[in-house]
Amino acid sequence: MAYVVTHNKHSYTVAVEESGSQSQQVLVDTVPHSIVWQQLLPLFTQSLTGGRYHLLLNHRSYEIFARRLQSVDAPLEQRYEILLAGQRFEVLVEDERIRQLANVSRSQASQSARVQAPMPGLVVKLLVDVGTAVHAGQTVAVLEAMKMENDLTSPISGIVHELRVQTGQTVEQGQLLVSITAQAAHNN
Repeated sequence: MAYVVTHNKHSYTVAVEESGSQSQQVLVDTVPHSIVWQQLLPLFTQSLTGGRYHLLLNHRSYEIFARRLQSVDAPLEQRYEILLAGQRFEVLVEDERIRQLANVSRSQASQSARVQAPMPGLVVKLLVDVGTAVHAGQTVAVLEAMKMENDLTSPISGIVHELRVQTGQTVEQGQLLVSITAQAAHNN
């Protein structure tokens, strides 16, 4: 599985080999690292994820405290606070495939936008119809995947041009759900 980890506006690609054990091989921007980790103490709250960990990275031992930070503005965002050797780091972790899909949508935002499924799932709600005016960031569809509901938002302000799915439909990753035409392009 590959992730993009961003800290202080610098992004790193982190590829994790899924091995089922706590000993793994990790590639950070294609540089291999061996890691062994163990959770020492979990956080005991429903709203926080994380805890205290022991990490053996390239044969060096570290004790780390990590917790997921919750944001009201971006509840699905995976932002973490990490305390290591008396220093605090805040990192954003994104699935590489989802980030690439978001970048494709943003690059097409000048004239039109495509809201695509970031992962396989079930369309549980469509909140717009063809012809509906939407603003950037407005939820247009809700996708259920891995027992979680994910709000899918419009990357631009405009008019819903096409709905390619219906409520209750199963979709694949990358499948087009809603297309939106920018307001100015729609008026031409």
